[in-house]
Amino acid sequence: MRQLFNLSSFYVSDRLRVPTFWLIASNNRLLRNQALLISAIVLAGVSIFDTALPVLADAPSLIALNYCEGKLRDELLQGKGTCTFPSGNRYEGELRDSQRQGKGTFTFADGTRCEGNFRNDLLNGKGTCVFPGRNRYEGEFQKGIRAGQGTFFFANGTRCQGTFRGDALNGAGVCTYPSGNRYEGNFQNSKKQGRGILVLADGTRCEGEFQNDLLNSFAVCSLPSGMRYEGEFRMGRQSGKGVYTLANGARLEGTWKNGKFVETKNKLNTIQRLLPNEP
Repeated sequence: MRQLFNLSSFYVSDRLRVPTFWLIASNNRLLRNQALLISAIVLAGVSIFDTALPVLADAPSLIALNYCEGKLRDELLQGKGTCTFPSGNRYEGELRDSQRQGKGTFTFADGTRCEGNFRNDLLNGKGTCVFPGRNRYEGEFQKGIRAGQGTFFFANGTRCQGTFRGDALNGAGVCTYPSGNRYEGNFQNSKKQGRGILVLADGTRCEGEFQNDLLNSFAVCSLPSGMRYEGEFRMGRQSGKGVYTLANGARLEGTWKNGKFVETKNKLNTIQRLLPNEP
């Protein structure tokens, strides 16, 4: 009968390379009788189907065969070790009772590399993840996802820091952009959402309600020239009723559409566009 895996196991001092089954029903931990049986089968070089199938028949949640190497104590991995998985993922670090526990590094098949403190098989506490596109996260984790205070560094130079929940920036935060622009305010699912302030590289400062990364409400903008705009924005552009107050105190009231003052277009040609398309 076909064997499930290559039976090439060996002892080196008290280190044993053993196959381990991850079971959904048992919280990803080995059942003791299965661990003992599988280890014995591997050492004896016997087909796992011929010998183990009757015992494993009661484990319908069996999903994958993984290899772990480390020190065994009471049939469980303890101390430093290495685990490789059928998906191509790999863990190297501290183990306790055959679980990832303590300092370690988890490398995903796609190249993502996360290191930090593990508890109950998942990243918990401070850690760092580097992604294939050179993006990087440094901060706190809870149960394997970004949660708590952290900073996300984008490969293009954008840097966002604040409160993470549910693996995304949610709550108060600050983003700085390669252009020199800066946003400070509320985020939802890593997008600007709620009350916030956008300061452009030229000193223009706009405060209002953001929706889906763009100003989408009544807002107040102050320009370095001394001019001030108070009015409506839609999708990041002046749209609706608004008032421009010039540096000399003159006021221009009217209706804007897509960033343009539709009533006196020629007179206000130099200030039609208050915000750029991108931050």
